[in-house]
Amino acid sequence: MYYIKEMMIIKRILVFSVFVIICTACLGQKVIFLKKQGGVYTIPCSINGIKRSLFFDTGASTVTISMNLAKLLYNSGKLSDSDIKGAGKSLTASGQIVNNLNIVLRDVEISGLHLKNIDAVVIEGQNVPLLFGLSAIQKLGKVTLSGNKLIVDTSIKTNAELSDLRNRINSYIIKDQYEDALNLLKQIESQDAAEEKDIYNLAYCYSVIEDFNKSLMYCQQWMGTYKDINSSHEPDICYFMGVAYKGLKNHYEADKWFSMAISQISLDAIERTRIDDALTLSYYYNQKALNYLEGKAYDHCVEAFDFAAQYRIRYLGYTMEDLCKGRIKDDKVGTTIMSISKIYAVYLNKGDVSEHYAILAALCGNKDAIDFCEHFHLDYSPRK
Repeated sequence: MYYIKEMMIIKRILVFSVFVIICTACLGQKVIFLKKQGGVYTIPCSINGIKRSLFFDTGASTVTISMNLAKLLYNSGKLSDSDIKGAGKSLTASGQIVNNLNIVLRDVEISGLHLKNIDAVVIEGQNVPLLFGLSAIQKLGKVTLSGNKLIVDTSIKTNAELSDLRNRINSYIIKDQYEDALNLLKQIESQDAAEEKDIYNLAYCYSVIEDFNKSLMYCQQWMGTYKDINSSHEPDICYFMGVAYKGLKNHYEADKWFSMAISQISLDAIERTRIDDALTLSYYYNQKALNYLEGKAYDHCVEAFDFAAQYRIRYLGYTMEDLCKGRIKDDKVGTTIMSISKIYAVYLNKGDVSEHYAILAALCGNKDAIDFCEHFHLDYSPRK
């Protein structure tokens, strides 16, 4: 009975140990055991493929490498001329100024974890092969030192990893791959590492894929946290708020936020508006017009479409006179003006005004407008 009881205890211990190992792995923790040598801790590592011991000193502010190891790396082809950044001088812990060489270590592997492109200083006369401080080790993740154990939480993204994620997010957004961008943004958010631009990108991506509730949520989060930092994103956040409320059929709130976005850009006369601002205002007014159209506020809709067309014309570097003389061949201007024509014809019952705008749209080359003019025998030749 005693033997059976002892075996059961051993079995429980083994099961518990396996459970702990599995939980540690699932939680993204890596335990690195340190060996004490001459008053400092050492860790087995691989430096550009050469196996050596890393000396860990929590007080060290830079990564340093001995001249002997640097020569070994260079002579074995593990350190190239492109990895050498230049010579300089360093102040040692004893107060001496020594000659050094600034290099880049392309890969330092520690217990299966890899540090890439680490800046290091070659110190002439240094006895230890490689000296790391806590700041360098923390690039692996969140680090806790407990006795002879270095516990690295690899589930926490390092600053370098977060930077890489943000670069990939920007690339996805440029390519209109919004779902892929959102997947990476969620990773940053799960780390509680979201910054102002991340919240902006979340609001933007959800707006584009028409998940209006989530877009509105992140817009409100941005407003509550970053509104007072004079960010250049505020007009766009107001615009996304308008788009979200429009998508949720709250036309009053949508109009309020579109108006706020417009006021954030410019309240100057159209002809004095900056070219880049004119393009933005054209988009904002177009959405404002569509919101009025859905809300059946047709007079306001016509006015907003008119402003959208005029700001687009300003952006293109033309004037209304150029429009009348047929000098503007732009699909967006033509489509916007034809929208005005349709509203006058269908909702406001003003056929003569509708024909006037149809002619202007035809002058821009709009196919619907040209067909309309030809069907009703309207002259859309350029004005002299």
